Amino acid sequence: MDEGMIAAIHDPENSDLEPRVKLAMMFVERWVRDDARSIDDAFFSELLEHFSERELLELAITTGTVELSHKFNTAFGVIPRHDGDTYEVGTPGAPQYMRDHLASLGIESPRTPPEG
Repeated sequence: MDEGMIAAIHDPENSDLEPRVKLAMMFVERWVRDDARSIDDAFFSELLEHFSERELLELAITTGTVELSHKFNTAFGVIPRHDGDTYEVGTPGAPQYMRDHLASLGIESPRTPPEG
């Protein structure tokens, strides 16, 4: 991401970004800001001018997954581990890290995952 794209995050609709990037940012904003209620037929038609249905499904699934992860981490006070400027996600140690974090909150893990 360059400085222009970072600045455009706050107002992608009026930015000079290329249409696909602008629409993707607007999609994410609408998805997160109002639980996708403003992704109406008109906006969806505009999206289909630049994305295939498969690409829109991937965008929705990715956006929803990241949003769910963010809400879960916020609700349970989970701070992602990081090394410098790089956050670790999807690491094999994550299940143990989550069990340790839940234990620190006084919550027992409901089950122990299989060894492996």
